[in-house]
Amino acid sequence: MSDYLNKTEEKQFEEVKGWFKENGTPILVAIIIACAATFGWNFWKNHQIETAQQTSATYQNIMESYLQDPSKNAPLVEKFIADHKDSSYAVFAQLEEAKQAVEKADFARVKSVLENALAVASDSILQTVIRFRLAAVDYQLKHYDQALTMLAQIQDQVWEQRKLVLSGDILAAKGDKDAAKSAYEKAKDIAPAQDKALIDVRLNNL
Repeated sequence: MSDYLNKTEEKQFEEVKGWFKENGTPILVAIIIACAATFGWNFWKNHQIETAQQTSATYQNIMESYLQDPSKNAPLVEKFIADHKDSSYAVFAQLEEAKQAVEKADFARVKSVLENALAVASDSILQTVIRFRLAAVDYQLKHYDQALTMLAQIQDQVWEQRKLVLSGDILAAKGDKDAAKSAYEKAKDIAPAQDKALIDVRLNNL
């Protein structure tokens, strides 16, 4: 029985060697390709994580310097945006630039920065945030029709109340009190209790 097993194993081994001789190269290539693909994917994921971490750290450092002295360190922000234009962090930097311009009441500058941010933003949430802020800026600049057009592009229902209230403000500024009242009433219908009083103030001021 022992000899039989040894001869059988030897025969099977020889058969395997022969089969692998005929088919081994394509299989080996397939294994190598599969391993390379797995390695490549893991390497790419790790590289993406590492890059994101580095970009995040750089962003934090630059923003700290920028906020200490926005005028002096503005070039640092501009370089960061140029170097990371495909990253959401570049959009974050632009939003911070816009915020600083708001504090100076430089709404033309705010609009320019936000338009540049919207052009490169790929995240839908960031796009919505930027569109809402652009509408608010156009309202400040008395570009009422542009503001309403920008608001119309916001489809996320999470923003519906804020969108309706700002629409009411813009329509009231245009002198269209009926349309403003309609917007405020729709906003009030979906607003939480703590916001209804503020909407009532707007309605009473029409």
